[in-house]
Amino acid sequence: MKVKLIFPGKMKVCFRRGPTGYLRQDPSEEAKRIKDNPDLQDKSAPQGEDKIREHARSIVFMRGGDVSDRQEVLGEYTLQFGKYKGKTFRWLLENDVGYTVYLMKKVEEEERAGLFNPEGPKKDRLLSFTEYSRSFQDTEDLLKYLAEKTVEPSAVNEDDNLVGFGVHAKKTWRAVGKQS
Repeated sequence: MKVKLIFPGKMKVCFRRGPTGYLRQDPSEEAKRIKDNPDLQDKSAPQGEDKIREHARSIVFMRGGDVSDRQEVLGEYTLQFGKYKGKTFRWLLENDVGYTVYLMKKVEEEERAGLFNPEGPKKDRLLSFTEYSRSFQDTEDLLKYLAEKTVEPSAVNEDDNLVGFGVHAKKTWRAVGKQS
């Protein structure tokens, strides 16, 4: 009897979705266990970029994947920071998109404020992770949806609030009152 080995080849990200089809942003049960139990979190020193890249390439190679596919290799990179340190980039997208969005927004805020310092192994991996995350249309669509959903701060004076509906939806009550 001959045993046939089956290699999965390219691994795809299996996003968790809610009933309406949007990506779920809450952590999976596995992610909650890690998040809520510091004993399950990796406390080791961060590894260097070369070591992480070679490990990721070897994982992809062993399963029959394409080691020249940057996205596929990045999926096997391991996080070197935070509560999910030691988990792969792909794992994080599959298990906690909310944390992914948080990290992406944090980088954007720091860059806008001129505070982002890309030096160091943690920041290198963070930038690699955001690059990997943005390579998926699903995460880009979620970021766009969240940006559109952002509520504008309420005005000090009620007359300065937006009407919010009808033909005058984008005008303030004050502007509509002046037209009358």
